[in-house]
Formats: sequence, C-alpha cells, structure tokens
Amino acid sequence: MGGSLVLKILLIPIVGSGLYITFKYIRPMLPVPGFTVYKSTGITVDYPSVDLENKEVIGTVSFKDKKIMTVIVNVQSNYVNVEGSVENTRKGESDSDFIDMVKNQAEFFIKNKISNPKKYYEQFIEADPS
Repeated sequence: MGGSLVLKILLIPIVGSGLYITFKYIRPMLPVPGFTVYKSTGITVDYPSVDLENKEVIGTVSFKDKKIMTVIVNVQSNYVNVEGSVENTRKGESDSDFIDMVKNQAEFFIKNKISNPKKYYEQFIEADPS
C-alpha cells in the first residue's frame, strides 16, 4: 500500500509534465481542423489594355484604389517596362511577384485571343451557381 501511494505521487508530476509538453510543443505542430479566413490584401491587378495585334498588354497594380505600379508587356519581343513599385505597401510584397503575374497573364491573354480580360473573367462569375 505504501509503495503504491509513492508511485501515485511520483506519477502525477510525470503525467503532468507529459501533458504540458504535448500541449505546449507537440500539439501546435499538428494540423488543426477548422476553417480559413480569406482577407483581401487591398492590392488589385487590372488589365486596361490588351492589344492582340501588337501582342502588348498593360497591367496596373493598385493598393486601396490608388495606382502604384504599371507593367507593360510585349509578348512578341519579351519586352517588359515597369513604372512604380509595390514594395512599400505591405510587408512581404515584391515587385517581381506582380511583374511575373502580369507577364503570365499577358501570355495567357494573347495565346487565347482575349482582348477584354474583365469580360472574360466575369463570365465565370455569372456561371457560378452558388
């Protein structure tokens, strides 16, 4: 009986320590089921001009409705001209990310002969039954 009581007294801090370590260090590493909240960064990219004949696309990047960067891409000559920057708007944003985005979209628009990107993307929104 006496040995059993000592064992129980020693077991309490051992189990407690194990639970503490589990919940403090191991549990945060495991994925927790739940949901994701998508929040706008305030940065938008628009394509005001798509010239299919000259294979040139102009993309504008805006932050909170203020134009901060313009990217002109000529897909045929692989020419890219950039005016402005996004790097002072939000932490972690880089110009190269947005330049690559506009370049990739320009190639997509020219390849698929899309002269009005806004109208092209709106057709998918209207077709969504949800």
